Amino acid sequence: MTGIRYSAFGLTIESEFELPELTHSMAEPDIKIRLGTVPPSRRKASAREQFIHNTAAGGFHITDGRNIVVDPLPGGNSDAVRVVLLGRAMAYLLRQRGWLPLHASGVSVGGRAVLFLGPSGAGKSTAAAAFYARGHEIVTDDVGAIRANAEGCQVLSAGPRLRLAADSSAVLGNTRAKREFQVDKFTFHLKGPTQRNTIPVTRIYLLEFGELILSESVPALSSVVWLSTHSFIKRRGTEPDALRSHVRDCVAVASAMPLYRLVRPKTFAVLPDLVRAVERDLESDVISGN
Repeated sequence: MTGIRYSAFGLTIESEFELPELTHSMAEPDIKIRLGTVPPSRRKASAREQFIHNTAAGGFHITDGRNIVVDPLPGGNSDAVRVVLLGRAMAYLLRQRGWLPLHASGVSVGGRAVLFLGPSGAGKSTAAAAFYARGHEIVTDDVGAIRANAEGCQVLSAGPRLRLAADSSAVLGNTRAKREFQVDKFTFHLKGPTQRNTIPVTRIYLLEFGELILSESVPALSSVVWLSTHSFIKRRGTEPDALRSHVRDCVAVASAMPLYRLVRPKTFAVLPDLVRAVERDLESDVISGN
C-alpha cells in the first residue's frame, strides 16, 4: 500500500495512516509510517528502537529514525492515534535522528524562535496562542525538537497548529482558523507563511505560575536538569547508552543557550502583558548583543 506524503518537522512523511493536520508534500520521503502489528514488548528504548503501548490508541514501533509501525486498537479512536503519532511517537523518532525532543511549544519573534517548556497544564500552548494573537508565528506545539551547533541552537518547525483546551481557545480571540475537537482539546489549523525547516532559537523559558510576571536566568547545571525533565524520554525505560547520549544533548543545549524562568499569574488577563515582557527581554538581548 502506498501512503500519502506529508510535510512536518522539516521532513517528508509517507504515511498509510491519514494525517489531515499536515500539509501535503511531493518530495521523497524521509520517514515512512505504515499499518502493521506491534506485539507487546518491555524492551528498553535504544538509540535506534522504541515501543509505545497506549491504552487509548494502540501500539507504535519506532526504528532507525525512519520508520513507524502503527497498530491501532480495533474500533479505536483515530484522533487518539494521531495525537500519539504526531506527539510522542514523532518525538522519539526525532531523538533517533539526533535531535533533543523537548515537551515545548514555540513561536517565532523577529525570525528567531522562543520556546516554552513545562509539564502538562503549565500553559505552553496558551502562551504560544497569546503570541500568535499579537502577530507572531507558531513554530511548534507539544514537540520542540532542538539541537545545538556552532552557531547556537536550532529548532525544527512543525507548522502552524495549536491544541488548546476549551478555556484557552479564547486567547486566540477572533482568529479565523479551522478548528476540530480532537480527544480532549481543540486543534486549530492556523494561517501563516511557509516557515524554514529549522529556525535559530533565541530564548528558552520554563513556565511557572506566581503572583507577578518576572523573568530570571537559570544556572547552567539547573538548565541541564530542566531540559532533561521536560524532554520526551522515559529514564527507567531507556538503555544506558541512549540515556548518556540524551544527557550529552542536554548539556550541549544548556551550554549553547541560556534558559530562563518565566513566571506569571494564572489568569488569562495577564497574557498580553506576558507577551510584551518577553518582547522587551528579546529587545534587551539585541541591544546588549546577545
